[in-house]
Amino acid sequence: MFDVDWSRLQEDCINFAQRLIQMPSMPGEEENISILVAEEMRMNKFDEVWQDEIGNVFGRIYGKDRGKGTLILNSHLDHVDPGDLSLWPVAPYSGEIRDDHILGRGACDIKGPLAVQIYSLVALVRAGLKPRRDVVFCGVVEEEIGGAGALYWKENLDYPVDLILLGEPSANDLSLGHRGILQMWVTFNGRSVHSSVPDEGMNPNFALARFLLSLEQRMNNLRAHPVLGPTTVAPTIIDVDTKSVNVTPAKTRVLLDFRTASESSNSLQAFVRKIAGDWPIEISNTFAKEPNTPFKDSEELIYGYYTPADNPAVKKVRKAVVDAVGREPDLIRYKFATDGRHFVDLGVPIIGYSAGQDQYAHTVQERISIPMMLESLKGHLSIIMNY
Repeated sequence: MFDVDWSRLQEDCINFAQRLIQMPSMPGEEENISILVAEEMRMNKFDEVWQDEIGNVFGRIYGKDRGKGTLILNSHLDHVDPGDLSLWPVAPYSGEIRDDHILGRGACDIKGPLAVQIYSLVALVRAGLKPRRDVVFCGVVEEEIGGAGALYWKENLDYPVDLILLGEPSANDLSLGHRGILQMWVTFNGRSVHSSVPDEGMNPNFALARFLLSLEQRMNNLRAHPVLGPTTVAPTIIDVDTKSVNVTPAKTRVLLDFRTASESSNSLQAFVRKIAGDWPIEISNTFAKEPNTPFKDSEELIYGYYTPADNPAVKKVRKAVVDAVGREPDLIRYKFATDGRHFVDLGVPIIGYSAGQDQYAHTVQERISIPMMLESLKGHLSIIMNY
């Protein structure tokens, strides 16, 4: 369909993905990878390449009609911690290739897809093609810890946007949305005493234990969205306010990770307080800059993002992919949260499309399929040229 040397493009894309994986970029430590991405775009003659004050990196290819809204290819630069290195089948920052897969931390979330986004634009440059509209690659920082980079980009946006394509893992299907995320610290207050006289204190660990058992039994009472799915809650981190082994804690707290498209901050806090009963608790916002910051009152439902299947953008993107790869992508939803949730108030369609497979994300088996990367390169180029 396009005069592209796919073999060379795939080879260069794989090499770039490997170099990205080989450069650790934990949240807050993305400076070097931001420079690497900028250098790759400059080397490949993007029309504009720039970085902003917090380390986000951008590259623009000019379209035939620069008055049209921009097509955004959005990815993030950071990744989660590799954890116990002994559990990995390869060194997590090796980018080793095995059985037609690139392995390593960030391979599918999100450095392999990021490389595909960049090299779908490189394909344009090499083939001397111009898209209908400007296309901007947007690589943001700190997605894995709340999305500061995405928020900064949105708040400082100074050009019109018509469509945002997310690079989060979708197995080359089209993700039309996901539930929102709300994380809260729930602190159980007690009275600390020497552990030899526990009856003289009020040990909050027992209250937390009862709370968690009840939470497990009652979480199905939370509401579900007809398309984006049920509300879920996962207790993740538990800690106490003492490191002394012979002292009962005065405070015990648990982090609750809610995913929902059908509950509000107020309804979830009421749910938690009902389960806690009469025990004195405090609820605070995990993502607040100041510790122990309470949530503001809000009855607004906590959505991630949702682009209906009958949206014209979905139909255009789906047709472009079909034309390029001969396969109709399924319309799916993400199980996890993405930076897409930060872009909803821009009022533009948001669609996830990438070769990554979510079952490998955040695991020691993380990898990305090279054949799927090639299919995704073709799909991206078709979307860019036809949208």
